[in-house]
Amino acid sequence: MLRSFKSRLLAGLAIVIVLSLFLSASAFVLLLRQEQTDAAQQRIGVLVGPLAEGARNMELRGWTPETMREVLREIGRDYGIRILLVDRSQKVVLDTDPRQSLLGDQIALEQAQPFQGNPRIQAFRTQRFIGHGEDLYFFTAGQQSRGVMDAPTGVSHSLVVVVPAADVTAAWWRLMRPLGLAGLGAGVVAVIFASLFASRITNSLAQVTRASQAIARGDLSQRIDVDGDDEVGRLAQAFNDMSDQVSRSNRAMRDLLANVSHELRTPLTSIQGFSQALMDGLPGDPKEVGSVINEEADRIRLLVDDLLYLSEIESGALRLELDRVDIDALVEGSVLRFRFPAEEAQVALRTALAGDTIRADGRRLEQVLANLIDNAIRFAPAGTEVLLTSKRVARGVLVEVHNGGEPIPPEQVERVFDRFYQVDTARTRGRHRGLGLSIVQELVLAHGGTVSIESSAEAGTTVSVYLPTAGPGTETPRGEATRLEAPAADSVAAASSVSPLSPREEGA
Repeated sequence: MLRSFKSRLLAGLAIVIVLSLFLSASAFVLLLRQEQTDAAQQRIGVLVGPLAEGARNMELRGWTPETMREVLREIGRDYGIRILLVDRSQKVVLDTDPRQSLLGDQIALEQAQPFQGNPRIQAFRTQRFIGHGEDLYFFTAGQQSRGVMDAPTGVSHSLVVVVPAADVTAAWWRLMRPLGLAGLGAGVVAVIFASLFASRITNSLAQVTRASQAIARGDLSQRIDVDGDDEVGRLAQAFNDMSDQVSRSNRAMRDLLANVSHELRTPLTSIQGFSQALMDGLPGDPKEVGSVINEEADRIRLLVDDLLYLSEIESGALRLELDRVDIDALVEGSVLRFRFPAEEAQVALRTALAGDTIRADGRRLEQVLANLIDNAIRFAPAGTEVLLTSKRVARGVLVEVHNGGEPIPPEQVERVFDRFYQVDTARTRGRHRGLGLSIVQELVLAHGGTVSIESSAEAGTTVSVYLPTAGPGTETPRGEATRLEAPAADSVAAASSVSPLSPREEGA
């Protein structure tokens, strides 16, 4: 039984090769069968003229059929043919065949037809005759103006060449041996190339199988050599991409667990210490101790709430309440909310708005703007300004938040949306837990948009948010809830640390 894919593929290719060769050979034989039959007649017919002329010359010199027998028999043996002499009444008077089965028979040679093969070779006539259980072809010399049996003066006999019909009609069988050898050679070459072709496919599949099994055992460093850009090559590339994503997700999961554990350790230590103090009856105001415990518990609750909220967005379980939202009005409202924090930080808030109305969930976009503005204020140097702009772009709106703070190192720009990732941990205190930009990215992606960051010492840091005018998915009636699609695989599916501009997750 053919159990492996390679053996089944080779068997299928072998069947195709055999059928192709068989059909090609059959068509070739059918096309050449008549040509080979004509060629066989020509090979025999070209002998008739010279032999008939020789027989006439011998008869003109006075040779009798009996004296001509040995000469004609010798010629017949040399050429592998049978020679007859017939008189004017078409009676066979000489037969070089040892059996002499046609001797004395009457042959209707007037029925012989001119050969219709090559028009340049019309020096003979052919006739098929069955007698004494034999199927024979008769060849006689062609005649231009006289009948078949007309002969020059002094000549009373005509020469006839006889061959078995099988020598003519089965002449194409002589092609079978070279054709078979050629087909065998072509088949061997085709099988070799088919084997190489099958090996190229099955080897890649075997690599994918082995790599998949290794990944299942926990080895996430598996890669496959990509050879070409066909379907097999694209499969190998897709596997490598999947392996990279699984590896990143696994690494991010480990980092996430480590970061969550780190974030929880400090408040849990405080809670444990103060609660132990209460149990031991150590001096101190119980209300003050209870207040500290409550603050630390609240800190843990907010962290867990943020993680659950982010997980809800990523899983597609969060629902958007889509409506027509004026982006400029939304930005202005968010700026008003942060007027007093900006004054305390000695940072000016300025706007340059030329946006549009889009289809979105206004409450979720308020969360996005709140995170971005809060980040920009906290990381802007005193005496500088935070600029918020909006403008219409192709099929959407672009909102940008800019400040002139310290630039984000280039190697860390791609990680600013990772959970718990921090560039400046000294400035992330209180309610800032490093999940703000992760939530921003997921909410923007849920709206069908994109978010990016550009940062340099000369231009400062700019966060750009693109939102499509039509909103996510298909149009829905005003106020109708729409389930979020799960975000793309590269949308912080498993990020590892706090974002460098981690904002206050207000309402998150």
